[in-house]
Formats: sequence, structure tokens, C-alpha cells
Amino acid sequence: MSPSVGVVVSWWPGIAVALPLVGVAVSAATGWSERRRASVLAGLTFGSLLVALGLIREVLAGRMPEVHLLHMTAQLWMVLRVDAAGALYGATVAALGLLALTYAFGYVQPGPRRARFFAFFMACLACTLGVAYAGNLLTFLVFYEAFSVLTYALVVHEQTPAAIAAGTKYIAYILVGGSLVLAGVLLTFFLAGDLAFVGGGFLPVDAPRGQLLTAFWCFVVGFGVKAALVPLHGWVPDAHPAAPAPFSAVLSGVMVAAGAFGIMRVVFDVVGVGLFTSLGVAPWLTAIAAVTILVGALLALGQEDLKRRLAYSTISQMGYLTLAVSLAGSGVMAGGLVHLVHHAFMKGTLFFCAGLWIHVTGARRLGELRGVGARMPLTTAAFTLAALGMIGVPPLSGFVSKWWLGVGMLEIGAGAALAVLLAGALLAAAYLLPVVYAAYFAPTRPGAATGAGAASRAGGATPTGDPASRGAREAPWTMLGPTLAAAALTLAFGLGSHLRGFPLQLAERAVLAWFGGG
Repeated sequence: MSPSVGVVVSWWPGIAVALPLVGVAVSAATGWSERRRASVLAGLTFGSLLVALGLIREVLAGRMPEVHLLHMTAQLWMVLRVDAAGALYGATVAALGLLALTYAFGYVQPGPRRARFFAFFMACLACTLGVAYAGNLLTFLVFYEAFSVLTYALVVHEQTPAAIAAGTKYIAYILVGGSLVLAGVLLTFFLAGDLAFVGGGFLPVDAPRGQLLTAFWCFVVGFGVKAALVPLHGWVPDAHPAAPAPFSAVLSGVMVAAGAFGIMRVVFDVVGVGLFTSLGVAPWLTAIAAVTILVGALLALGQEDLKRRLAYSTISQMGYLTLAVSLAGSGVMAGGLVHLVHHAFMKGTLFFCAGLWIHVTGARRLGELRGVGARMPLTTAAFTLAALGMIGVPPLSGFVSKWWLGVGMLEIGAGAALAVLLAGALLAAAYLLPVVYAAYFAPTRPGAATGAGAASRAGGATPTGDPASRGAREAPWTMLGPTLAAAALTLAFGLGSHLRGFPLQLAERAVLAWFGGG
């Protein structure tokens, strides 16, 4: 197939995916010192980030880099093709992956499980980049299913009974969801004879309505499992507390978002806005998204375990992305894409901070965090910054994305959706500000559970060192540095949202292709 206008043949998308795959072999190599292994893994991931940023530059220059990977059948290729939406998501995956990898060097303890963790981490990172850069549904499916299955090994990494149970629940949900996505792909190919993503969609509008609806709902339910849409969210609150903190950050920040990204691709690059509207499915998807926002936030309120509270918060935040898709307005969809990026770093910061509190003090329940702000001021400041961003306090990145979501809703007269947006922000304040209050202002109770005992009862990681060493004010810089960097991005994306190459500009490019046929 000859390249279409704007498409340029380039190996760079393949290189972005291949570099983390090399890291899988590096992780499994024997005879390497931990310092050497960590340096090579960090270098490979940093290289992938540089390529991802270079692909953003290509997209902004009006080019669409493409590489064919594998000829699967006479009619179907596995192909990577980078458009604005994929470039935005891919750079987010690479950046958060690098921060989480650096964090994991200090968090994951030496031993036989360490090499396994990094091997699966790098494989998941590569496959998630493949999802971001997929040029058709077949490629999307292969990478999506691969990282979904590989994630199991990271959920059960600690091999505790709670982790094994969480992993079993996770894999059951994911296999059912993946089967539905496969059914949607097969039915789409049967109806259209092609699977290549096209801005504006490619499904024939004159196809039988029942088959179109079946394909659409197979995709929504299948991807909705990964996106944690209510009532398909049951795996999330167990998987996040069980997984190591650096992977929880990636899982919540970009891997759960892969489900929402899949729904975006289906609506705008497979179905198309016109057919999506005429099928009459938008109100149903809007209702599902609204319920997800509100139920996720309400359930977060009742969680004493901090990581479970953050997991339910992720469910709520994925509802915003689906809500933006369901409203099918250009402005609100630009806000949704921006929120995908901003949420990744805000939620990554929150999970990083939760991991640091567990690592240093063993505290993971709200009552055990009393006074931790004085003991770990930098960690607590980072958590506070990200929490305020999640609520939507200006000038942080969460305010920017919710602002554009709200403006887009007003543009199309979606007042009820705006009310849900505001209610979600208020509920975010209700479940995040008590953590900040406990850290800074709540008096420390005599005999409060801390240290190894608290970690053991909560199922968390055992703090390092003896009780005296646990009096250290902060975690090592290998973990604290990525945490502060993620928090700094929460501020930078807010203050610099108008700058060239920042998420808003790429989101507007993506929306132009989806709504303007460009």
C-alpha cells in the first residue's frame, strides 16, 4: 500500500516499541551488576522517551510516521502509524514509564523477584507504546492483549495471598474483556473489509443496524473492563493495592487509560461521529460515564486503605474520558485528551507518594498517616500538589483539563454533564483532602500503628532497615526524585498549557482529524 498524503515511512515508531523490548533481555541477563543493569534499562527507556518526543515533532510538522511490522494475512498488516492522539498518548506512556522505572530501582528489593519485575515491566511498557502507535485495529488488539496478560505477573509480584487473589480476579476480567474486543474486531472486518484507523471512521453507514450495534457494544464493554467503567470495575480496587507502587502508578496512569483510549479509537477512527450519533448509543454511553464518575468517587470516600482510595479515584477519573467521548463535541474531546495526560502524572504522583509512605513508615491506612507531613515534608508536599490538581485547583494541570472539559460541555449545551463534572471535582476534594489533613494537621495518636507491624497488617511492603533507620525523613532520591518530577509536571502542564508541543496543541490536532476530516 502506498503511503497516503501526510504519511511518511519511518522506523522511529518501531524503535520506540523495540527499545523497551531490548530491556526485557537485559533484565533477564545473568552476570550483570545491579548498577549496570539499572543504567542500561534507564538508558533504553530514556531513548524511547526521546523517540516519542521526536514523533510529536513529526506530527506537529504535518507528518504521520508509519512502519509495517508483520504481514499477518493477505489483507492485514500489523502496522504502526503515529497520529496526534497516538503521539500524545505514547509520550505520556514513555515519560511516566521512565519515572516509574527509576522509582522502582529503589523500591523493588533485591532478590530473585527483582529481575522478573523489571522484565515484565519493560515488556508491558513496550506493548503499551504499541497500543499508542497502532495504525489499525489488528495491531491495537495484539499489543492490547499482550500487555493485559503480562500485567498479571506484576499484579501478583509480591505473591501474597491477597496478591494472588487480586491477580486471579484481574485475569478473569481481562480475558472476558479481551474476548469481546476480539469479537468486535472480527465483526468490524466482516462489515468493512478493513481495519485501518481513519479520522472520521470507516464502518459503512448502510450496514445492518443490529450488526453495527453489536460491534460497538462489544468494543465498549471489552475496552470498558480495562477502563474500569462501572459495573466492570471490580478488578481495580484489588489489583492496585496488591501491585508494587511503581507499577500501580503506571497501571493507573496509562494502562487503565488504554481502555478509554480504545473507546476513543473506536468512536472516532472506526465508527465516526456521524454514525455514532445516528446509532443512538451516545446517551447510554453518557449515562455509563456519569455513573462511573460518581460511583467511583463515592466508593473512594469509604476507603481507609490509601491505595484502594486512589484506585477508586482512578475509576472515577476514567469516567471523565468516557464522558468526553460520549458527548462527541470537538471542544470537550480536546479537554478529554488533555485530561488523559494530566491525570497520568497526577495519579502517578499520588501512587508514588503512597509507596514512599509505605516504604519508609509502613503506613498505608488513613489513620496511620497522622503527622507524616512533618516527618516526610517533600513527599507530603508532592502528594498535596497532585491532590489539588486532581480536584481542579488553578493553576495546576487538573484545572486546565477540567476547564476545557467544562467549556466544551457549555459549547454543546451539555449542562447535566457539566453538573456531573463539578460534582466529581467536589467528591475528589472530599476523598483527597482528608489525606492531606491527616498528614499535616491530625495529632499523632500514642501507640499509633507504624513500621513493620502496620505494613504487615495492611499487606504492604516491609519498611527498610531497623526502627532507627525508619526515622529517616525521606526515602532515597532514586524514589523521591521521580516523585518530585511527576509533581513538577503537574504544575508545568498547568502553567504552560498554551505552549507549542504541550498536550493541548496535540489534542486540538487530534480533534481536527476526528471532527474535520483532516
